[in-house]
Amino acid sequence: MYGLYSATTHQGSVYPASKAAIPFLAELVRHDNATALVFLARIAVGETHFVTRPDDVGKATSEYADVVAEFAGDIEAMWARTGDDEALRLLVLLGREPKELPALSSDATAGLCLAHAFLAARDDGVTPGAAKRTDARAEHVAAARDLMATSPSLYVRGAAAACVVYSGFADDDSLALLHHLAQGEYPVHDAWTTDLAELAASAWSFGTDDDGLLTAPKNSCPNLHSRLLERMARQFRPSGEVYRPLAPEELTAAQRATLETALRTSPETITGVDVDHLWIDVPGTVAAAHRLLGTATGELSRRTSRGLLWFVLEDGLLARDDRESALAALAEVDVWAALAEVFAAQQPNATTESISLTVRRFGDDRENTVTLALCSAFADALAGHRSQAEAFLDEWLPRVSEVDGYDLAFAVPAQRIGTALAALARSGGLPARFHPMIKPYHRFPEYSEVPLPLLRELAEVLPADARDSNRLWG
Repeated sequence: MYGLYSATTHQGSVYPASKAAIPFLAELVRHDNATALVFLARIAVGETHFVTRPDDVGKATSEYADVVAEFAGDIEAMWARTGDDEALRLLVLLGREPKELPALSSDATAGLCLAHAFLAARDDGVTPGAAKRTDARAEHVAAARDLMATSPSLYVRGAAAACVVYSGFADDDSLALLHHLAQGEYPVHDAWTTDLAELAASAWSFGTDDDGLLTAPKNSCPNLHSRLLERMARQFRPSGEVYRPLAPEELTAAQRATLETALRTSPETITGVDVDHLWIDVPGTVAAAHRLLGTATGELSRRTSRGLLWFVLEDGLLARDDRESALAALAEVDVWAALAEVFAAQQPNATTESISLTVRRFGDDRENTVTLALCSAFADALAGHRSQAEAFLDEWLPRVSEVDGYDLAFAVPAQRIGTALAALARSGGLPARFHPMIKPYHRFPEYSEVPLPLLRELAEVLPADARDSNRLWG
């Protein structure tokens, strides 16, 4: 039965085999098989360990959740027989409130508090940081407040406080208790969390308003980094498959305060790879954040007839594939200097470059679409700058020539070299002395810093014998 794991779920994905396995797993649940219960939960909501608060449920629910829900009666019966908290949690994630209760141990009481919390949030549409509700479902809140004040179990008290918050009734008492519990180490073992502090920190962040996220003690848990991520998730619009930049005139005072605080005290909030951060339209580099705030200088911050150059490139070229607007804007600035700002060194005096614009594309992108679009557009825009391109390539020619082979990606500014080579090739011909520079800069061409389509284009200017002998073009 454990062999069904990779065939039914993997990192949140489900397959036709997942649906086919559901009746078999439900039959095992009737025999109180706890592992089968875990697999059903994963088929219903994906990576269940990421579901720790009400607004996670909608993100996680899979296409087969309704099929699993057809067996909710079997899951509830197992919970009534065994008190298995995984069964209770799955009932909640399926949106079903259990009718029959097992003997209420401390853990079961805490689990029920969280069950009521999640279901109340679902029923009343409670959102993070929202004002206290006056029209919300409240029949369980008085009992939760009593448990929060009187239970001898810290776990029950924390779960009860989370229940109050997730039900839409966050108040000073519940938030103060959650904040206090978030600072400690209270290991618990149930299906919702392995650490009471984590549960408390998550609930506190959910219930605290935007201003409170910034005014909490600086070194507390949750730390400023996670509090800023919470603010960003609330304040910036959800992203699609392609990042859509905010125009400066769209920036709100609250968004500005968030970005300014992040740049001043926690820049890794901007540059990190936190999953939640990748799915909202917020600047993804320090340079991009400064440009949106209007605190950056340079060619990318210049205003052209088509708009701010960085916005034309991010919104026009990268998001909408509008090369015409990008080329028109680039014609009005120092395009060579702008290229150096786009492909900027990751560290001072280093050669390894990254794109300083905000770029987020999801899915299999073997051809490196964004880098290709930038390199190709700049190569066309540099048609009248042959002397600058040749001087740049002459500077790097000795470094490229001294290495017989690949893996030069970290030794040279590969994207700018590729762009300069393409600019010359497209605007009157590539001088023969630069032919040795046409190489993938990596042992495996598909992972080159220079996009593979651009390398193939450059290969066409090589003599036939050179092209045939190079493994890239074979």
